[in-house]
Amino acid sequence: MHQHKLRIFGRSNIAIVAFVLLTTAEALHAAGHFDAFVDPSYTSSIYTSPLQTGEGGGIAWTTSSHMLTKFGSDIIEYNPTNNAIHNGTNVHTPLVTHSISGLATNGVGIVNGTDGYIYSVGSAGLQRIDPSNWAAPAVTLPGSVGGQGYGVNTLPNGKIVYSDGSNSSSVWVYDPVALTNTLIYSASFLVDDIETGPAGEIALAGQSNSSITILNSGGGLIKQFNTARFPDGLAFGAGPFANSIYANNNDGSITRYDMSAGWTGTVTPVDIATTLAGHHGYGDLASVGPDCAFYISTFPNVNFGHGNDAGIGTNWDNGVTNGEASIVRVGSSGIGADGLPNSDCVFYSLIETTIPEPGSAMILAIGMLPMLCRRRSHRMRL
Repeated sequence: MHQHKLRIFGRSNIAIVAFVLLTTAEALHAAGHFDAFVDPSYTSSIYTSPLQTGEGGGIAWTTSSHMLTKFGSDIIEYNPTNNAIHNGTNVHTPLVTHSISGLATNGVGIVNGTDGYIYSVGSAGLQRIDPSNWAAPAVTLPGSVGGQGYGVNTLPNGKIVYSDGSNSSSVWVYDPVALTNTLIYSASFLVDDIETGPAGEIALAGQSNSSITILNSGGGLIKQFNTARFPDGLAFGAGPFANSIYANNNDGSITRYDMSAGWTGTVTPVDIATTLAGHHGYGDLASVGPDCAFYISTFPNVNFGHGNDAGIGTNWDNGVTNGEASIVRVGSSGIGADGLPNSDCVFYSLIETTIPEPGSAMILAIGMLPMLCRRRSHRMRL
């Protein structure tokens, strides 16, 4: 009898300890910007110090894995280590600002090319920047089309896909070798972010009509579906989520859309990160970094709704919620929903481990999975 009671007491203790550990883990996951919930399969941390007003969410990377953003005609290079504290948060601050002659001041869309150059979109059209010579002027590529400067990305064949970012957007593919520009898709909605997949798939964020469109590399329609939230920054999944697309949503959440191989099956949305009521920053453009993590931008967009809370940008680690913009890193925890070890790489990027030197055949290793994306600041879409 006594022994039986001890067994029951032991099991109860185990249950209590398990409950405490579980709730503690959930609390830890919900710290920082995504203060309501973060799926245990993922981690979340605020990466940058407050962005300047007008600084992008379009992101590229150096061969040393330093984050790059666009601010007018400047490219801002960030420190690769946490070197400051802001509102109780360990953050990365700007390391150096590169002023690029001739670079269009509007737009924030930038991306790494497979040729080692950085490509930017804006009113001047598609422009090329040489990160091995920051003093060199931006080169405007002939025949390219100007626009708002939002979505731009790189296809596996080295061509650049971009949008003019209008309310009825045109999507173009530019060949930086042949210097040809080809219209591949005309949308009836505003195409915001553009993401590319391993087989040359192209995903379009239908920011104005809450939709995601998947095209083949030639612009043929593979799949189009409506979303309950307004998607902005996108990423294709990898590893266990190779048939998924992630969206950084305007209402301060991140949703993973699971579907079948070939992208033609039923779409199952799974929210992997959310913010508390009243704390919804404006989720914008995003990029996958060289560490195989999803870098999303959040802004206080007071002129445009879609679920964000006016004037709210970031929920900092010390509990302060304010109008400061930032970039948040979302990575894999290495543990799946079943509690078993999972892949550390769940976000896809074209340039997985290398970015070549511009104009040379040498390939430089930089990490596990780099780059992608873009963004504009808290602007009002007309």
